[in-house]
Amino acid sequence: MKALASVISKSLSGLLVAMSFSSCATMFSGTKADIFIDGDVDEPVTINSSAGEYKDVTLPTLVEVKRRHLNGQHIQVSSEHHSFDDIVLEKTFNSWALASAIFYGTGFFVDLMTNAVSKPKYDQFFIMPVDTLSTADSHLRKRGTVMVSAMEPEARARLRGQQLPVRFPRHEVNITLGVASNQADRSTKRFVDDIIQPRHMETDGQCGDIFGDSYIVGKMEYHYRLNRKWDIGAMMAWGYSSENYTDEYFYVTEENKQNHPGTITQGFSKCRSFSFAPSVRYTWYETPTYRLFSRVSMGVMRHHLRYDIEEWKYGNENQPYGSIISKENFDEKKWRMAYQVSPIGMCVGTGPLKFVAEIGYGCLGVCNVGFAFSF
Repeated sequence: MKALASVISKSLSGLLVAMSFSSCATMFSGTKADIFIDGDVDEPVTINSSAGEYKDVTLPTLVEVKRRHLNGQHIQVSSEHHSFDDIVLEKTFNSWALASAIFYGTGFFVDLMTNAVSKPKYDQFFIMPVDTLSTADSHLRKRGTVMVSAMEPEARARLRGQQLPVRFPRHEVNITLGVASNQADRSTKRFVDDIIQPRHMETDGQCGDIFGDSYIVGKMEYHYRLNRKWDIGAMMAWGYSSENYTDEYFYVTEENKQNHPGTITQGFSKCRSFSFAPSVRYTWYETPTYRLFSRVSMGVMRHHLRYDIEEWKYGNENQPYGSIISKENFDEKKWRMAYQVSPIGMCVGTGPLKFVAEIGYGCLGVCNVGFAFSF
C-alpha cells in the first residue's frame, strides 16, 4: 500500500509539475502564427516577416510570424518589377489562453511570456502591386492594395502541407505514463472480490484509489513513419496495481483494539501486467508545431494476480501490534488479448524532444502523458 502510494505521489507530482509549466495556448498555438497571403501578382515575390525571409515564392503562400510584439507588426513583400504596401497585423485574444488560465494556472504565465495569449486578428490577406495604380487615384486606393480576404479550408490545408519540410524524422521512441481505467481492471476486481466477499473484507483506506481500482502503466514504444499520414511500430507496457483490505476496520485505533480484543484479517493485492502490441497510427492534422493522430494497437497481455491474507491476534505481550496466526496466498497467471484504441493523440514540439499525450482506452489506460524523441 505504501509502495503504491509513493509511486502515485511521485507520478502525480511529475505530472502536476509538467502541467503547471505547460499551457494550452503555447502547446496548441506555438510561439509563431500562420499568415496566408494571396494576390494579383504575375511573378515570384520575396516576403520578410519577423520569423524570417521567404525568397522567390509564388502566391498564394503561407508564412510565419513571431507572436512577440504581434500588434502593429509589418510583413514586407517585394518583387523584381513591382512594389507593395506592407501588411500590418493586428492582434486579438487567443481563446486557448483562457483554458490555460482556468485549468493550469501557472501555465497562463507561460502564455504571457511567449505571447501565446494573442493571435492575429486577421490571418488572410490579398495584396496588389502599388505601381499598377495610376498616380491620380493612388492616394484614394492605396489602402486597398492590402485587403483582408477569405480562403477555403481546403486551400489553407494545402498550403500548410506545402509548408511542412519534405524531409522529416522517420523514427520515434516515446515513454509515457498511463492512468485511469485499464482493460485489466475488471479481471483484477473479479479476482479480488471472489476472495474478500466471503470473508467480509473491505478496502483499508482510499489512498490507492485516486484513479479508481486501476493500474498505473508505464509504456515504451517505437514507431516508424511510412509517410506523413501513416506510421507503424510496437509498444511494451508494464502495469501495477496494489491495495490493502481488512475485515475489522475499527481495529485501526489503539482504543478500539483494547475494547475489542480478538483477531483481524488483512489482505494485500499486488497485481501486475505486461503487454506487447504492434501499433498503427494515422496523422490527421499536422503543422510544424504539433501533430494530431489516432492509434490502434492489438497484441497480448500477461496478467499476474496475487493476493496475500494474514490473520493477526491482538493481546500478545511480546508483539504490541499483535501476532500472526495464519497466512494464505492466492496466485493466478493468465494470458489475454491486449488492445489500445486512442481516438485523440497529440505530439507537440519543434525539436527532437517532444511532448506526447493520448486519450483512449485499453491496456495503457484512459490518459497517457510523456515524451517522445524523434530522429
